[in-house]
Amino acid sequence: MQYALQRYVQLYFVLDVSRADLLGSVLSGVRAGLNANVLHKPLKVRFFGSGEDGVDHGGVQVELFANVGGKICDPEYGMFTIDSETQRAWFYQGCRDSVDRFQVVGATVGLAVYNGCTVSVSFPKMMYMMLLGETPSRPEDIEDIFPSLAAGLRSVLSDDIEVADLGLTFDYTYATFDGTVTVAMRGNPSPAVTETNKKEYVAEYIEHLSYVTIAPFFDAFKRGWNKLMPDKITKLFTPVELMALTQGQDAPDFDVGQLQRVTRYDDGYSPFHPAIEGFWQIVKSFAPKDRLKLLEFVTACPRVPIVDGISGVTFVIQRNGPDSDRLPTSLTCFGRLLLPEYSSTTKMAHMLRTAIEHSNGFGLV
Repeated sequence: MQYALQRYVQLYFVLDVSRADLLGSVLSGVRAGLNANVLHKPLKVRFFGSGEDGVDHGGVQVELFANVGGKICDPEYGMFTIDSETQRAWFYQGCRDSVDRFQVVGATVGLAVYNGCTVSVSFPKMMYMMLLGETPSRPEDIEDIFPSLAAGLRSVLSDDIEVADLGLTFDYTYATFDGTVTVAMRGNPSPAVTETNKKEYVAEYIEHLSYVTIAPFFDAFKRGWNKLMPDKITKLFTPVELMALTQGQDAPDFDVGQLQRVTRYDDGYSPFHPAIEGFWQIVKSFAPKDRLKLLEFVTACPRVPIVDGISGVTFVIQRNGPDSDRLPTSLTCFGRLLLPEYSSTTKMAHMLRTAIEHSNGFGLV
C-alpha cells in the first residue's frame, strides 16, 4: 500500500487542498510544486477537512480553479483591487505582499490553463496583452477595466478640447494604504500637457497604470505563468483568445435551449418527465443573472468553455427522491444537479431559487 502511494505521488503532481483554507493551501502546494519542479506532471487534487473528501476525476480540478480564482482577486488579500464599475481586477499598486507570492499566483493560474481548466479570475484584456509582451498605451487597451478613465483620456486626445485649459501635467497619482503617491513621469518639475505632447502624455499615463507602478508584481506573476505556459505557447494566441482560454467566455445570456439539448438525465428522469418539463420552464423564465447562478451552482463556474460554449458544459439532472422539503443540491465535480421530484412547479421554482441564491458550497455534497 505504501509503495502504491509513493508511486502515485511520483506519477502525479498531487495538490492537497484544505476547505478551511482554500487559497492558502493551494498557494502552499503550488509553491512546493515550483520548488520541486513537478508542476508539469498530471495534476491530481485531494480535498481534506470538513467531512468528506473530494475525489479527483477531473471535475474536482474544474471546481477548484473555479473557486480559487475569486479568492486570488479578492481585495481582502491585498494583492489586487477590483474596479467598482467593471468588477475587473488589477494589481494593487500599494501592495505590501512579497513578490514571491505573485509568482506563485501566476503559476497557479498557469497550472489551471495547462490542465485544461478555466480560472474564475476577472483580469482585463491588458493582462493578456502584457503576457504576450505587448505594451498597453491606448485608451482602448484599458477600456474593459477602466471605461471612465479611458473616456477621459480620449477627451484629452480630442480636437474638441483645448488641452491647456485642463491644467494637466506629466504626473501619475495612485492610492496606497499610506495615502496617495504622485510620480513625475518626466521628472521634476513636471511639464504641462499641450497639444503637441498630449499623445505622449496619454501613452505614458497608461504605461504607468498598467506596468511601471506594478512592475515587480507583474514580472513575478509572469515568471510563475511561464513555468507552465512558456512564451512560445502563449504567443500562439491573441490577447482576447488567451483571455478566453484562461478565464472562459462570459455567457450573460446563454442559450437555455442549447443547454437543454446537451443535458443528460439519471435515476428516473428523462426529457419528457413532468418534473423536467417544469424545470426547463422555470429556467427559461429566469433572468440572465439567475441562469448564470444556476450554471455556477451545478458546475462551479459561471463561464462557458472557449471552444464549444454552452454545448461543452457537462450538465446532468438526477432525481433525488420524491417530493421533499430539501433544497436541490449539486455535485459540482461532476456537473450534476440532484433534484427532488417536487409536488409542483411552483414549489420547485421556490426551492431552486433558494438553493442558487444561498449556495457557497465546495466539494462533494
